[in-house]
Order: sequence, then structure tokens, then C-alpha cells
Amino acid sequence: MFRRKLRALDYHSSDAIDVSKSCDIKALVYWLENKKIRNYKIEDRAPLRNQSDEAWKTTFKKYLNSLECPFNCETELTSAVDWLVGVALRYEYADAAENNEELLRGLQEAKPLDKDIGTKPPLDLDPSDKLFASGVQALAKILLISSHPDVSVLLEACKIVIKEKLSKDALEKAAEKQKTTSKEDKQYNISPKDCGFELPDPCLGEAAKVLRLLHIQELRYLQTNINGLIVAVQNITANPKTDQSLGLVGR
Repeated sequence: MFRRKLRALDYHSSDAIDVSKSCDIKALVYWLENKKIRNYKIEDRAPLRNQSDEAWKTTFKKYLNSLECPFNCETELTSAVDWLVGVALRYEYADAAENNEELLRGLQEAKPLDKDIGTKPPLDLDPSDKLFASGVQALAKILLISSHPDVSVLLEACKIVIKEKLSKDALEKAAEKQKTTSKEDKQYNISPKDCGFELPDPCLGEAAKVLRLLHIQELRYLQTNINGLIVAVQNITANPKTDQSLGLVGR
């Protein structure tokens, strides 16, 4: 695992390093600080390599304390070096992520805007592709849209239905409408009602009840309109307007 981390960092001696040799550890620590971590200024990095073992341990301990290393380099040297490699990896991939974001941002800013994007299909796919066509057909079936031989036309229909029925505004309006209708609409049980005649088939009997109720509702609407018409005529005949200039007074 230690060598895999060094390979990920492109360390030149990742396969030949020996952590039991102080010269290998000094070279590795100096390389990590100089190439990846860069915690010290350039002129302050030399003591991490060009010192005797005892002086180097003091310098290395001070260096680890500046990085807030949780390991003691005197008793846990291997763990401390491995932790330092992990710090270098974090810095390495953080820099790579920032570079990728800058590259992506540059590509997005450099990409010209397409003025005719609104006239293109919603997806930049080949309509002749069988997998794409089957996907559009399946989507249209879910949305209860009639099939069409032209996949582009069918996809446009799916887009319109989704925009009008499944958009955020459409769903909010549908929810509001459902709240209002649920308070007004009530289920009506027609089972105990009698349609006025007997039918041998119970299904036909239920249908006859429905038709009879609908007919009664139409008659009620008709009667309401007739009553309104009678009231309107009564208002005219009960308050007649006369033209006195046409009347004769005396002989």
C-alpha cells in the first residue's frame, strides 16, 4: 500500500525504497516537501535532507509538528512517513481537481452559444438509433401518448406533455385543484336506489340507475331554466311600461 501511494505520486524510487534506511527516508521526505506539500519556503527545505541523523530527526519532528502530524517520529517513524505520503496525496488530488474545474470552466466559457438551440431536438441523439427509438416509444407509452412513426415528432410530443403536465407549476396547480375538488365532490352510492323497473342482469340494472339519475339531473337543470324564464317574463308583465304620448284623453 505504501508503494502504491508513491506510484500514485510518481515518486522516482517507489519500488526500490527501503524505509529502514535513513537515506531513503530523507530523500523521500525532502522530495514530498519540495514537490508536493511545499509547507516551507524553498530556502528552508534544505535541512530536511543535508543533515546528520540526529539533527535530521529534530528537524523532521519540527516539520511534522508544523503539519500537525498525530504520530511521534521517534517511536512511530514508519507511520509518520506514511501519514506524510497521505498528506502529499491529498494536496496532489486537490490540485488536480482545481485544474480540472478551471479547464472545464474555460471550455464552458469558450463554447459559443447556439442561437438555434430551441429548434433542435431536446436530446442530441440519433433518431435512427434503435435503442433511442425504443426508449422514446416506452416514454410515450408511460405518458399515454399515441405512437408515431417519426421518433423526433414523438419526442417533441413527450416534451410538451411533460412541460404541461409534469412541470413544477403544473404539479402545483394540479395539487391545488385536487384540494378544492376533494372538498366539493362526494361519492354517491346508487346501490340502494331503485330504477323503477326490474332487469335480470345486475350490471344492466346498475347502468340503468346511472342513466336514470343523469336523466333526473337533466330534468332538474331544465326545470331550473324554465323557472328562471318564468321569473323573467313575470318581471316584464308585472311592471309594464306605457307610452302616454300614444294615449287619448277625453273625447
